Formats: sequence, structure tokens, C-alpha cells
Amino acid sequence: MLERYIDLTHPISSGMQVYPGDPEVAAGHSLTIQENGVSVSAIHLGSHSGTHIDAPCHSIEGGRTISDIGLDELSGVAAIVQIPGLSAGEEISFSRIADQIAGAVPPIVILATGWDRIFGTEGYLDHPYLAPDAAAELLDRGMRVLGVDTLSPDSTQQQEGSFELPVHDLILGRSGLIVENLRGVTDLPARCWIGVFPLPLQDGDGAPVRAVARTGEFLLEN
Repeated sequence: MLERYIDLTHPISSGMQVYPGDPEVAAGHSLTIQENGVSVSAIHLGSHSGTHIDAPCHSIEGGRTISDIGLDELSGVAAIVQIPGLSAGEEISFSRIADQIAGAVPPIVILATGWDRIFGTEGYLDHPYLAPDAAAELLDRGMRVLGVDTLSPDSTQQQEGSFELPVHDLILGRSGLIVENLRGVTDLPARCWIGVFPLPLQDGDGAPVRAVARTGEFLLEN
């Protein structure tokens, strides 16, 4: 099998969907070849726009920042957990994924729900989410990076007046990392190499990333 690279990143574009309340994304020409001799774009976006990483300080006071995260933490063989057929707003219990998680897991675990297919729609907000006890079990088995093809591993549709992020608090509270808004992960094998490369925002609470999967025989040798 030849090596193959697969882009798992949503393109950044003006008006793209963001987490409710986050800064809107705007991108446009600031300079043009016709008027200035060169083309230069001006880009405005939040640190959690598009496919991005959450650093621990995103929800944990005094937690690690983007500056503290090494690329070695964000690359390696990952477990791709396929969870098809989920309903809107469904909680993902550990029993739902237990048959794919036997014993210890790699440091990187990706939950593949297929919800990325409706990215940009109102329905994307009512995504499935991970049960806190399932997140705790994955952490206990060796996970240090959780990736999801949804807006968040926690529910986005919360009751008015409440704002709780129990899965964020569990993972980021143990200095782990979360990657959100991945795409195309339902097409990946059960094990493949994943690389997540964030913009190096100094002391950032998060950053847009370029996420890449790499499949091939080299996995059998590493």
C-alpha cells in the first residue's frame, strides 16, 4: 500500500460557521495586483475558528498555552473510532465505543461521527457529544489528544442560563488537548498516522490547525 495524505481540515472562508458567540470570520483583499502590484488579504478570525485545537488554558485557569505544546504531542498513530448512525444531540456512552477500544489506546483518539457532512448548517449545532465518563475512561486508557468531527465534544445545545463543558474540563484539566471540526475522518482506517499543526499563536488559548492523515504500510514499521 502506497502512502497517502488526506486533508482533514475545513477551509477558512468569510462567514464560515463558528461556535455561537465566537468572533465571525472575515477574509478579503487588502491589497490587489491591479492597484498595489501585489495581492495581500486581510483576515479576521477567532482562535477557535474552523478546524482548530483547544489548549488547556481555554477552560482551565493557568493551563498550558499553545506556546507550551510540542508538535510531537500532536502527531503519531491514532485510533479512529467509527460511530455511525448517531442522532442529533445524542450522548455517546463508553459502551457505544467499547468494542473498538480494547485495553490501552494510543495518545490520539479520533471520534468519527460523520457530522462534518453538515458543517455550516443549523443542524451542525445539535451534534452528538461525548459522555464525561467515556472521556474519563479514554484518559485512563492513555488518551492525551481527543479529536472530533463536530463543533465540540461537549453539547452545544445547552439549557438557557447554563454553560458547562465537562469533557473539556476533564481533558484540558489533565493537560490534554482537544481538536474540533475535523472532516473526512469517517474515511480513515482504524489506525493511521495523524498530524495536527497549529498556528504558533504566542500564549494562545487555541489556534486554527492544518490536520492531516497519513495511511500506508509505514505504520507497520513504526
